[in-house]
Amino acid sequence: MRASKSFTLALALGLSVPAALAQSSGQPDAMPTPEQIAAMAAQARGGAGASANNKDEFPPFDKVIEGYEKVSNVSNGRTMWDIYVDKKSGKVLASLPRNYENQNLFIGLTFAGGFPTAGIQYGDMYAKWKRYDKRLALVEPNLSVRATSDAQVRASRDQLFTDRVIIDIPILTMGPNGGPVIDVSNLFVNSADTFFGNQVRGARNQLGRNISAKAFEENVELRFEVPARDGRLLQTHYSVSVLPENTGYRPRKADSRVGYFTTTFLDLADPSAEQPYTRYINRWKLEKADPKLAMSPPREPIVFYLEHTTPVRYRRWVREGVAAWNKSFEQVGIINAIEVYQQDALTGAHMEKDPENVKYNFIRWNANGASFAIGPSRVDPRTGQILDADVVMNDGWIRAYARQFERIIPEIAMEGFAPETLAWLDQNPDFDPRIAFAAKGDRERLISQRNAERASGNQAPMSGHAAANASHHMLGSTQYDGLSHRVSQMSGYCNHGAFKSMDIGMVRLGMDAIDAFILADSKGQNIDGVPEDFIGPLIRDVVIHEVGHVLGLRHNFVASSLYSIEEMNSPEMKGRPITASVMDYNPININYGDGPVQGDWGMNEPGPYDTWAIRYGYADDKDVPAILAEYTKRENRYLTDEDTFGPDPLARRYDFGANPLDWADSRMRLVQDLRKKILDRAIKDGDEWEKVRFHYLTLLGQHTLAVGTAANWVGGSHITRSVRDEKNDVPPIVDIDPEMQRRALRFVVDNAFNDDAFGLTNELLYRMSVSKWWDEGGLSSLFQDPTFDVHDRIAAIHTAAMTMILNPTSLRRAYDNEFRVPNEKDALTVAEIMDTIKDSVWTELDKTPSKSYTNRDPMVSSLRRNLQRQHIDRLVALARPSASFGASGKPVANLAVLQMRELEAKLTKAVENKNRLDRYTLAHLADSHQRIKQALDAQYIYNIDDIRVNISSPFSPFGQNQGN
Repeated sequence: MRASKSFTLALALGLSVPAALAQSSGQPDAMPTPEQIAAMAAQARGGAGASANNKDEFPPFDKVIEGYEKVSNVSNGRTMWDIYVDKKSGKVLASLPRNYENQNLFIGLTFAGGFPTAGIQYGDMYAKWKRYDKRLALVEPNLSVRATSDAQVRASRDQLFTDRVIIDIPILTMGPNGGPVIDVSNLFVNSADTFFGNQVRGARNQLGRNISAKAFEENVELRFEVPARDGRLLQTHYSVSVLPENTGYRPRKADSRVGYFTTTFLDLADPSAEQPYTRYINRWKLEKADPKLAMSPPREPIVFYLEHTTPVRYRRWVREGVAAWNKSFEQVGIINAIEVYQQDALTGAHMEKDPENVKYNFIRWNANGASFAIGPSRVDPRTGQILDADVVMNDGWIRAYARQFERIIPEIAMEGFAPETLAWLDQNPDFDPRIAFAAKGDRERLISQRNAERASGNQAPMSGHAAANASHHMLGSTQYDGLSHRVSQMSGYCNHGAFKSMDIGMVRLGMDAIDAFILADSKGQNIDGVPEDFIGPLIRDVVIHEVGHVLGLRHNFVASSLYSIEEMNSPEMKGRPITASVMDYNPININYGDGPVQGDWGMNEPGPYDTWAIRYGYADDKDVPAILAEYTKRENRYLTDEDTFGPDPLARRYDFGANPLDWADSRMRLVQDLRKKILDRAIKDGDEWEKVRFHYLTLLGQHTLAVGTAANWVGGSHITRSVRDEKNDVPPIVDIDPEMQRRALRFVVDNAFNDDAFGLTNELLYRMSVSKWWDEGGLSSLFQDPTFDVHDRIAAIHTAAMTMILNPTSLRRAYDNEFRVPNEKDALTVAEIMDTIKDSVWTELDKTPSKSYTNRDPMVSSLRRNLQRQHIDRLVALARPSASFGASGKPVANLAVLQMRELEAKLTKAVENKNRLDRYTLAHLADSHQRIKQALDAQYIYNIDDIRVNISSPFSPFGQNQGN
C-alpha cells in the first residue's frame, strides 16, 4: 500500500510508525497543514510525550546505559526516576519519566560528611525541568511574586517576574519511559558549586564519584564524594522528591503577635492593599484521625528518629525533649502528635533510613567539640507546609571549653546594637567591642578586613546578634538573617547551645570551687564530670528548644521575664515551667541567695506561651480568632530576634527574671565569690596553671553578660506587639521607670569602671599563665604571652561598657523619650546619662590629694588612667556630630563640648598640686588637659569653617551668587 504524503513526512521527521499513522489522520493524499508539521517536528525533537528515540539525534538508549546497573529500592520497581549507576566510574544516569516537565521538584542539600557541622541541612531548591532542544534546564519558578487576581495582572506578573535557570545540562538520549536521560554526575558533581557554593568551588571534580544511590517512588537519594577547595573529601547529599500539586493542606496566615517562621510572597492581587505581602506560617500538616473526637490520635503523626550516633548516656534525655511537645498538642485535641524511635547500629533498628532523606525527620548528634544546636526544616515554598526537619545536636556545649570566651564575649557585648550604632562603629573601630576583645595581633587585621569589605560593598555583619543591617544583604543570604540557601524560613540563626556552654563552664568551676555548691546535694551519678540530674535536664531543655524550631516556632526573648527569680526558686515552681517559653535563651537557673530552694535548672517542658503558640498554629481554623484574643495575657507576650535591637530591654538573650537587674546583681555576687575560690578550690595538684586563666576568663564572660543586661535598660522603652482592640487597650509603647534606668546605669558604672569590680589580686595574676604546645591543640595559646595582659583585657570591658551607653541608639532613644514623657513626669535625660558617666570616670578630680603619691602608689591607677583616656576619646568623637546620631547629634555634641570645658578647668586645678602627685598621674593629667584643649580648639575651628562654608554657599542669603 502506498504511504500518504503526511505519513511519509511524519516518518522523515522521526516519529514512530504508530505516531506517524496517527498524524496522517487517515487521509492518504492530504497534505498536512503548517500547524501539523510544527506539531510533528516538536514531537520528533523528543518533547514531552515522545515515545521513541530519534536515531539521527541521539544514540540508542541501550548504548548509553551500557555498563550501568539499574537501582531500585521499591518492590514494584516504579521509581520517581530510573537511576543507573556505573560502579566502576562512580557515575550516575537518570532516566526521567514522560511527564518530567510537570514534576514539582524539591531538592534538599546536605553536607553528609567531611565537615564538623555535617548533617545540618545546607539548603533547598524548588525547581522544574524545562527542555531547550537538546538541553535540559533546571528552572526555579519565581514564587516570591504572585498574582491571585484577574488574568491581566497574572499576565503582567509573568512578563515582569520571570523564573530563574539554575543550571542546564545536555540530554544524552531519550529513555524507554518517554523522557530524557541525563548525566546526574555532570549535574551534581561537575557543577557541585552551583548547589553548595564556594565550599566546593575550584575542586577537582573529575575525582568526584557516587557513593550511594537510592531510588524510591517519590524521591531519589544521591550521595557523592567530591574534593573541597582545600582538597578535603566531602560528601554531598541530594534528596530530590516530587511535591504533589495538592495535599489537602490549608495555609494559615501569619500574625505578628505569635512567633512562627513564615513563607512570604508579594501578592499583586489587590492594588489597594496597604500591605501587599502575604505571609503563611510554617507548620506541619497535622490533623486528627477522627475530627469528631475531642481527643484523637493524629491522622499522620510527626515521626522523629534519634540517630545512632547519639551517645547512649544521653538518649533518654533527647527522647524526652522531643516528646515533651506532645503535652502542648493535647491542647488542640491531638494525642501523641509526635512519635520518637531510636536508630541503633547494634540491633540494626531503622538503620536503612538515611537522615538526609527528606522522607525522614532525625535528631542528629555530632561529636566535634563545637558548641551549637540547630533545628532547621524544609518547607513547601508555595504553602508553608513543613516537609522535613532535622535537629542537629552537638557535644561541644556540654564540654564547655573555657576558650569559648574569645567567641562568645564579643557577641554578648554587641547584644542589642541597632543599625545606626553598627554604622557608627564601622567609622569608629576603636569603640567596637568586637575589636577591643580581639587578640592584640588580630585587631589591625580585623579593621583592615572590615575597611576592605566596606569599600567593596560586600561587608557582612560581624555578629549574628547584630545583624540588623540586613538592608546591605539579600535576606536569607547569610547565617545571620536566616539559614542560608533556603527557599523559606528566614531568621533561623540560633546560638542557644553556645550560650548554654558558657553557663556550664561556670558551673564546672563552681563544682570545684565551692564546698557547699548547689550541686553537692545531687543524688544521681556523674556523666561527663557533672551529675546526670544536672546535665540531663539541660540536654532535654536544649532539645525542646530546637524541636520547637522545627515545629515552626521562632525565638521569644521576652519570655524569661514571666516570673521573678525568687518565684523560680520556690517550692511551688518545682516541676513547672520557670519561664513563659523554652524558645527564649534562658540561662541556667542558679539560685545564689535568690529563693528558699534551688529551682529547676531549666525548662522541663514547653511553657505557657509555647502551648498558646501551638494552639494558634495547629488548632482548627474556626478557633483561631479566640486563641489570638489571648495575646494580652502576660505569659503570651512575644518579642523575637528583630526586637532585640529595639528599645525593650526585656527582649534580650540570656537575661532572666521579671526584673533582670535583680538577676544581674545575683550573677555578679556569684562571679565575685567564685573568683575568690579559684586558687584554693578550683586548682588541684597536677593541674596546669593555665586553668586559672581559663576560669578567670569564664567568669569575666559572666561579668560582661551582667553589665550588658543592665546597660540595655538605659534609654529603653517596653514594647508590645499589640493591635487596635476596643476590648483590650494595650499600647504598643510603655515608658520604663526612670529610677529603674538609673539603677541600671549605676550597675554599669560600679561593675565596669571600678578597679575592685574585677577581683584581680596579686596571687591570681602570678598564676594566670598559659600552657604551650606547638600543635593544633595548642594554637590558640601558642602566641599568647604567659603573663596575663591585664590592661588590655580590662580595657576591653571599659570599651564595651562605655559603648553600651554612649552610642547613637541609646542616646537617641533617651532624647526622644524626654520629648514623649509629659514635662511634669520624671525622665532620664541625655544630660544626666552623660554626666553620670563623666562623674564616675573622673572621681579623682573631685578630691584634693590627701597625701603625697608615689609611682608605686599612684593617685590614679593604671586601669583608671586607661578608662579616662577612653572617655576623652568618646567626648572628642561625640563632639563631632555624626549622621548616625540624627537629630540628637547636635545636643549630644554640645554636651560633649561642655563636659570637655568642665574637665579642662578641673584638670588645670588638679595639676596645681603636682608636688603631691606621682609622675604617672601628673603626666596623665597633663596629657589629658592638652588633648582636651586641642580638641576644643579644633572644635572652634571646625565651627568657624562650617560657618564659612555656609556663608559662601550660593544658597546662603550671604552668598555672592544669590539669585543666579
